[in-house]
Amino acid sequence: MSARSGTIDSLQFARAGRNVSGEFSAADAARLGDILNPSDGAVQYLIEGSLGGGRPVLNLKVQTTVRLTCQRCLETFALPLSIESELWLARDEAELARWEAEDALVDAVLADERLDVRELVEDEILLSLPVAPRHPEGECIAPERA
Repeated sequence: MSARSGTIDSLQFARAGRNVSGEFSAADAARLGDILNPSDGAVQYLIEGSLGGGRPVLNLKVQTTVRLTCQRCLETFALPLSIESELWLARDEAELARWEAEDALVDAVLADERLDVRELVEDEILLSLPVAPRHPEGECIAPERA
């Protein structure tokens, strides 16, 4: 499956054990424009379909660097991200609701015949961002609090 196609049939993709990899630049990521810096490189991803425990699954690996504002010192800093996610693919709303009722921590989405690869990758990046970003320990210029 070519990354250039932009979309996949997620259920068929998972059942067939396909994979797609690629990358895109900050300029191509409209929803990430405020946190991606073109000089930091591209967003790289790999999506692998499989049947995990009889369920169709998409395994995602995403690597990029984002620019965030430290909530201690208000300076911008680079945060490398290396994301690995497993998304179960529900056939319908009822199946999705049942899985979520059984396990509140399950990551599941509705299967989509035209799942946009870039949007899925962008979603994973947005979901992985810290709520209150801060420099790594020892790198912040904010004064220590007593």
